Amino acid sequence: MDCILLIFHSSDHGFYILFLVITSTFLLFCISLKNKSWLGSLISTIIGNLKLSISNVHIRYEDFESNPGHPFASGLTLEKLSAVTVDDSGKEAFVTGGALDHIQKSVELDRLALYLDSDVLPWHIDKPWQDLLPSEWVQVFRYGTKDGKPADCPLKEHTYILQPVIGNAKYLKLRQSTDSHEPLQKATVNLDDVTLCLSKNGYRDVLKLADNFAAFNQRLKYAHYRPSVSVKSDPRSWWKYAYRVVSDQMKKASGKLSWEQVLRYARMRKRYISLYASLLKSDISRPVVDDNEEIDDLDRALDIDLILQWRMLAHKFVDQSIESYNLKKQKSKRSWWSLGWGSQSFKDESESFHFTQEDWEQLNKIIGYKEGDDEQSLIMTEKPDILQMSLDVHMKHNASKLLDGALESLAELSCDGLDCSIKLYPETKVFDMKLGSYQLLSPNGLLAESATTSDSLVGVFCYKPFDAQVDWSMAVKASPCYVTYLKDPINEIIKFFESSTAVSQTIALETAAAVQMTIDGVKRTAQQQVNRALKDQVRFRLDLDIAAPKITIPTEFRPDNTHPTKLLLDLGNLVIRSQDDNPRGSSSKLDLYLQFDLVLSDVSAFLVDGDYYWARTSPNKSDGTSHMKGVSIFPVIDKCGVVLKLQQIRLKNPSYPSTRLAIRLPSLGFHFSPARYHRLMQVIKIFQEEDSESSNLLSPWNQADFEGWLSVLTRKGVGNREAVWRRRYLCLVGPFLYILESPDSKSYKQYLSLRGKQICQVPAELVAEVDSVLAVCDAARSNNKVVEDVNALILGCDSDDSRKAWQSRLQGAIYHASVLQFPIA
Repeated sequence: MDCILLIFHSSDHGFYILFLVITSTFLLFCISLKNKSWLGSLISTIIGNLKLSISNVHIRYEDFESNPGHPFASGLTLEKLSAVTVDDSGKEAFVTGGALDHIQKSVELDRLALYLDSDVLPWHIDKPWQDLLPSEWVQVFRYGTKDGKPADCPLKEHTYILQPVIGNAKYLKLRQSTDSHEPLQKATVNLDDVTLCLSKNGYRDVLKLADNFAAFNQRLKYAHYRPSVSVKSDPRSWWKYAYRVVSDQMKKASGKLSWEQVLRYARMRKRYISLYASLLKSDISRPVVDDNEEIDDLDRALDIDLILQWRMLAHKFVDQSIESYNLKKQKSKRSWWSLGWGSQSFKDESESFHFTQEDWEQLNKIIGYKEGDDEQSLIMTEKPDILQMSLDVHMKHNASKLLDGALESLAELSCDGLDCSIKLYPETKVFDMKLGSYQLLSPNGLLAESATTSDSLVGVFCYKPFDAQVDWSMAVKASPCYVTYLKDPINEIIKFFESSTAVSQTIALETAAAVQMTIDGVKRTAQQQVNRALKDQVRFRLDLDIAAPKITIPTEFRPDNTHPTKLLLDLGNLVIRSQDDNPRGSSSKLDLYLQFDLVLSDVSAFLVDGDYYWARTSPNKSDGTSHMKGVSIFPVIDKCGVVLKLQQIRLKNPSYPSTRLAIRLPSLGFHFSPARYHRLMQVIKIFQEEDSESSNLLSPWNQADFEGWLSVLTRKGVGNREAVWRRRYLCLVGPFLYILESPDSKSYKQYLSLRGKQICQVPAELVAEVDSVLAVCDAARSNNKVVEDVNALILGCDSDDSRKAWQSRLQGAIYHASVLQFPIA
């Protein structure tokens, strides 16, 4: 790739020094947390007086290849970052002795920002970069370049993704504390304004960059086949390269290898790993072997996947052999020392480091070490209610913006008063979050806002709480939110993220596969955790009190030519609580279940002619139509709710159902009249117009890799017991299979991801003597029972040739879907 990866500049420190300082500080800090010995006191003294100052940091990335005709640049800037030790009055100090029990640090952050400039030319200097003077480096990174020389003034303002952030932090460390509520370590972070912005051009450039990396990864898989000459000089070699890549892909997709190929790869694997491991052992300091001709010859005949796997195995073999050698060496040393061998030499080596008693006392006074600190600290930390660490983060204001080409805001989500805190005890962990207020703005008006200006969202998660005999507890309370549906700004937001013209099919399919894989992984992990929690009798307490949004859908319809009609939906209040364990004496049957109460209350809907605000009193549900000053209200659904009792079995038992659900709907009042019908139809027209406009969008199946008519076995009737063949049009797009009513359909009837699937031929006796039938099902599913699987897709082909073609294509798509699961970075 011809992209330029530059550029780091720091007027005070180099990047290497910065990395060493931060790394060593982190390591010393981690050691000091655990080591309360003399060495720990020495390290505490060093850390307690460590001073860090970094200024004028600028990292810049320039790219003129990913999006031809639209070069862009991205960069990270930092004006200043400083950390010093302070006293109780906030002044810089040097602490020694007993003052080390109360270490205070002050951190100042000034203008940390991240920018993405679109349609900008790369920086250009007439002379080599290494010949620039330090003053010229500062000038270039501050103002850019002009006519091959450093500019004297800013040529263009940066387009910030993260606007400059200013903040400060306080850190307090206590060696001991008599008050259990006083943390041994406390950190407080204050940020004034954190604003994220994404422009339309910047979003385009990011997608193009991702597309470029995706294409690079595709080429990387077959880089060992790629000719080293240009296409014009030797077109024949490039045709051979293309043929070899395609044939290799088809062989992998078929999943078949000849016995000679198996033996060849086995011999190559044995030779490659042994040779690579021996070269690593010869020079342990080098991380990779890149100067051996035999290794290079083997690499040319192997895929990148095999190379990485075999090299990882070689590294693992070398690491294990070194560990076993060191272990044997330590054992041999201990056996010789136990007999007294070599004790004289050790004594001689240590004589040069002899300290007198006065020297030790003076040094201990400086670092604040006293004998007996180890035992006392261990006793203190053994108490379960000792607060070891407290972290508080406060943001006065934070926002996220979407910008169009003219840097005008399409949408802005702003929040005020965001507070997060983490408290760590020896076993208990508490996370607390509180949000003051929020609102979503657009050029056409307010889309959403919180009903309250404080505590609009409050949540507490506690692991092993003190006040309850449970493993974890979570409590969330959300205040109401007022939402207004405005069609134009919502359509603009949707158009902003439309990527059909900006992203190639490759990156779109890889992104879709990654999202599908992530969803499947989350579902699988969540199910495993739930099953483990139920099986291990994990106890928890759940308390969710969420006020659902109150939605307003305005229309342009004015029945009296004055007041517009609105539909108002109050989604009510949702409460989810877990019940405590059953009292003693309860039936053993109830002890098998976890029990939850779900209560949805105060759900209502009504039509309004005129201006109505949610803060006003709700309409009287006993009247068919109510009138306020200048407002006519037509109730559609009276306030109602539903109560659910859910029971989930702890451990599966064939004698009891795994899930039991009881639903109670007290009452439901619905109002209907010609006036209401007329107004509701006007509301429905808003969404119908939106659907007609979105019908022209590009559909994935329009770029199908393979398509055609097939018969699909569908089930209908009570219990899905009746099977019927229906003609459908199937489109295979990468690792996804779309089933359409016809080739001209605007939407699909069914959608299937081929990741984790298998393709098999169904015997004719299992499908009423129908030949050429294929089944797409889970990889772990038995072929004999695939017809009984409701999640399996049964396909009937018109001929045996059609069956072979579809089977080959589907098998290849399944293989590629499995490859996408482990992408190469």
